[in-house]
Amino acid sequence: MKIFIITVAVVIVYSFTMVFAQDYRQAQRNSYRLKYACEELSATGASFYNLEDYSEGYTIFNTEEGMNAIKDQLNNLLSIDSSLTPVDNSYWSEQIQYMLYFYDDSEICKVYYNGSFEREEAFTYGSSHEDDWTSYNTVISDPTVVVSINAGPARFRVKFLDSIPDIIRSSSHEWQGR
Repeated sequence: MKIFIITVAVVIVYSFTMVFAQDYRQAQRNSYRLKYACEELSATGASFYNLEDYSEGYTIFNTEEGMNAIKDQLNNLLSIDSSLTPVDNSYWSEQIQYMLYFYDDSEICKVYYNGSFEREEAFTYGSSHEDDWTSYNTVISDPTVVVSINAGPARFRVKFLDSIPDIIRSSSHEWQGR
């Protein structure tokens, strides 16, 4: 009887370990996928700039076109609909939130939350950017687009942790074509 009880205990512990390991690997893969999405979206936002200002030697981002392109790509990269809610086959379970920061030669940082304008901040090149959600910190030395995405908590089936933190990724793209 003692061997049977020990065997059942080992099987239960092994089952919990395997489920947690699978969930962890899936969360890690989706975190990398979120990182890739941030990198692609920041590069997309930096691709749209005002041609007239550029001909005069200034890089001023066209935030309207950049945001529209980012919204289109965001839906495809993260399997969400236009209201930022995950579709049925998506890994994510909560509504996606994102922030965009446009730093350009106008020396005004434009900040957008979920595609709507939030605020403007004055800055100078050489100052640092600190993300509102994470400790992501980078020095702004060229025109830069920073994208931060909060995708909500990872999906873990074994609920032995009190609270599962949100998966938040940030990325920036500098425009060094001056």
